[in-house]
Amino acid sequence: MRYTVILQRCVLGFCVSLLGLGILMFFGNSISDVESDENQHQEMYQAFKDGRCKSCHPAIWREWEKSMHAQAWVDEIYQEAAKQIANREKSCDPCHAPEPILVTGIGKMPKLRSVQQESGVSCLVCHLDKDGAMQGPPASAETNFHANVTNSIYQSPTKLCATCHGQPSVPEHDQVSSFLESRFAAEKKSCATCHMPVVNRLQSTASYESIKGRKHTWQGSRSVTQLKNAATLKIEFADKKATVVLQNKAGHLLPGGTLRIIVLDLTHLAPDGTQHEKKQVLISEKAKNRLKPDEKRTFVFDVNSGDTLKAALRYQLTPKTPESEWVQMGEISKIVP
Repeated sequence: MRYTVILQRCVLGFCVSLLGLGILMFFGNSISDVESDENQHQEMYQAFKDGRCKSCHPAIWREWEKSMHAQAWVDEIYQEAAKQIANREKSCDPCHAPEPILVTGIGKMPKLRSVQQESGVSCLVCHLDKDGAMQGPPASAETNFHANVTNSIYQSPTKLCATCHGQPSVPEHDQVSSFLESRFAAEKKSCATCHMPVVNRLQSTASYESIKGRKHTWQGSRSVTQLKNAATLKIEFADKKATVVLQNKAGHLLPGGTLRIIVLDLTHLAPDGTQHEKKQVLISEKAKNRLKPDEKRTFVFDVNSGDTLKAALRYQLTPKTPESEWVQMGEISKIVP
């Protein structure tokens, strides 16, 4: 009986030891995995700093370094505006220098990273995953430096873009919410359709031939070409009335940001050049009159034959942008028949 009790205690002790060893190994492996992921991320950040992204992807890098994504943190206009926001570290900065969004979660509010903030929205923000691999669209060239993971989200990346450009808690930069309610989204278009046009180029120095890809320029409100394509102006005559028609051709609210202002100047002149009427319309979030996607807005004037109607559309980047720096989006002039 005594030996039986001793044997039972030995077996019990052995089992407890095995359980303790198993728990230790489990947590030890988990800690090792976390440390391994952190090390891989540190290596990728160091590689970015050392120019590895630039040396392997020179064409894409040239596009990115001129973009507002690259300037997202250092841009003087952004820094000046952010100073006015009390909780900028939570509502503004996380999208101007985010941790990799494949790690923090697509669609979730990004987290402000503590390193390389000056690089803004870099390659790592949109492509680096938790395992240290770089994710992208199909046809990515194989490389010995990092693992490649194909992800279909890059073929229609609106959800990816919405991580920063579709946060309801940050309406200052939410373009995706209005886009999702537009015909453009219904037609299966994405943010990339307008802001990352298709281009043929070598994807990397490991590529042997040019392939179709998306330009990493993300042209928007700082692009004159993009602004000129964002809206149209028309003047129509009927029954001694002139109608100026302004239409939003962008796939989202216009202007797209809450600090932006569109200025519409309307002028009615008599045949001898005498000014009958002149009005200026400000379109902005402050005025609560931003244009919805495809929306037409009309302005009607009583006119006579020989009169002239003029309309000019300009873009004011911020409330503090001087008139000399407003961008001409379009203008039209017609004489009443």
